[in-house]
Amino acid sequence: MTDEKSFISDIPEQKSKFIPFHPKRWLKDIQQRLYLSPKLYLLFCFLIPFALMFGVYLARGLHPFGEGTPLVLDLNSQYAYFFEGLRNFIYGDASSLLYSFSRSLGGEFMGMYAYYLASPLSYIVALFPQDRIQEAILTILLLKTGLSGLSFGYYLHKHSRTPKKTAVLIFSVMYALSAYAVCQQSNTMWIDALIWLPLMALGIEQLILNRRYKLYTVSLTLILISNYYIGYMLCIFAVLFFFYYYFSKSQNEINPRGEKLHFVRSGARFAVFSLLSAAISAFMLIAAYYSLGFGKSDFSTPDWSLTSKFEIVDFLTKFLPGSYDTFEPSGLPFVYCGLLTVILLPVYFTSKNISSREKIVSGALLGVFFISFIVSPIDLIWHGFSTPNWLNGRYSFLLCFVLLMLAYKAFGNLRQAGEKFLLVICALIVLFIAVAEKFELKSYINSDKKLLTFGCIWFSIFFTIALLVLLCLKIRLKSKKARNCVSAVLAAIVCVEVFCNGIVCFMKINDDVLFTKYSTYQNFVGNLRPATEALKEYDDGFYRAEKIRTSDELQRYNFPFALSLKGISNSTSTLNADAIELLNLLGYNARAHISQYRGGTPVSDSLLGIKYLLANKNSNALNPVYKVVDEIDDPNYDVYSNPYALSIAYGVSDGIKDFDLSDSEEYTNVFERYNALIPAMLGDHSLAAVFEPVAGLSIKSGNCKEIKLATQARYTSPEKTEGTFNFIYTAPYTGEYYFYPSAAGIPESVNIRVCSGNRISFLERNSDHILSLGHFEEGSEIRITFYIPKDESINFYTKRSFLWYFNTDAYDAAMQRMTASPQFEIDSESTDDHLFGNISTANDRQMILTTIPYDKGWKVFVDGEQVETYETLGALMAFDVDSAGEHSLELKYMPDVYKLGAIISVIGISAFIIICAADFILKRTLFKSRTLTAYDDFWVLEDFDTTDTTDNQSSTKEK
Repeated sequence: MTDEKSFISDIPEQKSKFIPFHPKRWLKDIQQRLYLSPKLYLLFCFLIPFALMFGVYLARGLHPFGEGTPLVLDLNSQYAYFFEGLRNFIYGDASSLLYSFSRSLGGEFMGMYAYYLASPLSYIVALFPQDRIQEAILTILLLKTGLSGLSFGYYLHKHSRTPKKTAVLIFSVMYALSAYAVCQQSNTMWIDALIWLPLMALGIEQLILNRRYKLYTVSLTLILISNYYIGYMLCIFAVLFFFYYYFSKSQNEINPRGEKLHFVRSGARFAVFSLLSAAISAFMLIAAYYSLGFGKSDFSTPDWSLTSKFEIVDFLTKFLPGSYDTFEPSGLPFVYCGLLTVILLPVYFTSKNISSREKIVSGALLGVFFISFIVSPIDLIWHGFSTPNWLNGRYSFLLCFVLLMLAYKAFGNLRQAGEKFLLVICALIVLFIAVAEKFELKSYINSDKKLLTFGCIWFSIFFTIALLVLLCLKIRLKSKKARNCVSAVLAAIVCVEVFCNGIVCFMKINDDVLFTKYSTYQNFVGNLRPATEALKEYDDGFYRAEKIRTSDELQRYNFPFALSLKGISNSTSTLNADAIELLNLLGYNARAHISQYRGGTPVSDSLLGIKYLLANKNSNALNPVYKVVDEIDDPNYDVYSNPYALSIAYGVSDGIKDFDLSDSEEYTNVFERYNALIPAMLGDHSLAAVFEPVAGLSIKSGNCKEIKLATQARYTSPEKTEGTFNFIYTAPYTGEYYFYPSAAGIPESVNIRVCSGNRISFLERNSDHILSLGHFEEGSEIRITFYIPKDESINFYTKRSFLWYFNTDAYDAAMQRMTASPQFEIDSESTDDHLFGNISTANDRQMILTTIPYDKGWKVFVDGEQVETYETLGALMAFDVDSAGEHSLELKYMPDVYKLGAIISVIGISAFIIICAADFILKRTLFKSRTLTAYDDFWVLEDFDTTDTTDNQSSTKEK
């Protein structure tokens, strides 16, 4: 020991040399680490799709290099504001995720969260400033693109005995930038499925092959939580994939341990852990189910007749680059996932290394998708038994996954195919492209722009030929270095192809539905925000506020979420049908899944508690009832107050319990409803009418053809020019006038002009509401000019009154009595899901009407005792206070099913933890001696698994 120490001490101390940083050496070191690492190359499966998708956006002039933005279609009109609402919640500016008064009078929010915002990546919005929501959304979209590539790359890596990094990268890029992934960027909540799908498929394989359950359970749970709608489709696919995987292999391959009743036991494991995933995600699924009960499930009336959705040849064009046709209901599914996939699919079905069993089962799976897309009833089942509102084939990414999986197997056995076979395949593809151009298939050629035609035709031909040449070189070349060079070029060609396809698709999307400009969204929300913040400082109470839409302003429904306002404007698939119908009956623009503050009057605004209105500076368009709030000085908007705005809950007469607003025989228009509703609320039918009909209509048909029927008059425009006709009245009083037509067969776009004012869009399907004509002096002419598109017609019910005078004196008298009735004084500390305060009643059994849509989730407590709630006016919640006097009032929102969902989720999570813990303990105690071999399902990829060995052997012989 002493000698050893002396020996060590005799060695001179080695001083570490300082090596200065050199970029070239650093890059070479990284390259070496990537080359030696077995998995680190998968990072490029994330980075390259991320960069390519970013490049596609840059090509569209992405801000700050232009006015480009990811906002288009519903991402522009709906989701962006929901993201803003989520950010407000994270920073404490929105009070609840359970309930929100920022939508159609108010409604549950968890269903909306479950559909739009449940992705874990949604919380990235919190990392961006308030005025950079568009950049936050872009980041989320790019991350989802990159993660989709990474996930698929990992799936391929796990099935390759000797993974070819370039090949894995190529197919990951095609998956992450498939047509579905690019075109559905606007539906960002659906893209999460592309991330979790490969992991779910791998989890099913491990569950069958190795009895491993964790990956499948976790991935399916994340799918169901992220978006239950696409999650439902993935559940169907999970069942299909289970049978596909099991029957595509021989018993020795699928059951290497010789387990008895393996199929039954595998199926049982699959069922148990599927149910366990559903249980863990029950808190989200049950909230979503509860939300659907408010009208979404009845939103469409699907046609179950056995029909074909499109022609087969048209569908085949969708596998070619640049073949975007439309988002509209006539559109075809997005199934393009690279020309290389189309070339390799026949190679898969002719490869000798792939068993006949697997080919038959793969063909059957492709057949299921093919039939599902074409046969309408089966397509409806995939879409949750509901007809898609635009964007057909929302499960087409599943087909892309299967196609790319098969194509990768074919790519690993390419040498067997031979150059002649590839030549025949590519020749047939070019021939099909030529035929598609000749017959101008609408699904393929739908633009007159030369660049887009190039993208659809010559672009496809060029890349088909380029891919053919490179694949033939891979077959012919013997040198490993040369083949690697060809693979690198092939990867570059594929990247260019999907990149160009993305650009062409974005150009066509812009032609179809139009990307919004960066400044359009930014200016709209940015200009509104200072005024709303000033309003909140001026009045920190609980009230509703809205913005008046100008005639030239784009449709924007969900801005209350961005600004944390309590309003009625909203557009969402998770709708409350009764609340929207009520708003329509009260004269607002409300239909289907949309409500908007258009058609408001002092009467409706007061009854619904709309206390403040924001209007463009000096617009002078409001009824004199509203007064400007001088304390709020904003350069863009004036804030008007409504002196008669009622609380969200107030006392009314029992007479409205049986009041039917929707009685079309009793009330032919909205003004008659108001004239009957207010006396019913006050219990006094001697009140003067708030609205009075104006008689003496004179119609001048202009250049329209007029046909008078018994109760209607039809006006038809000329075939080649726009048609006009006029409604002419003489104002009987000095004051405000409102117009509400009773019309049928309304064209898509009808404009009107009041006197000499500007033309405004009014009667089209988006604008069914009361129109304020403004102030007129007694005896003056009120001329309403209608403009009808050429060769269109419109019918008016001539026996009904269209023009109504607003009786200010009658309104003042009625509203003074309404405001003197019991009002819920809401504490400023209240939140959207918990309102508390006081109310003073003068009578026993006082009915309290709330302007909260009826929802069993609301619990009402008077003086600490829960009281029964009931529905009135077809949509609103009401309750009774038994005794007169001062009372504490508390409203809490917590549906019982939410509690049930939370309990089930806790049980599911606990069960999963117990199973994992028991599995861990048993493997290290009772079954310690039984070492279970983990079997890998390596695909037969002859080109990948043998060429390296051959090259190594040759290089050894040369040495």
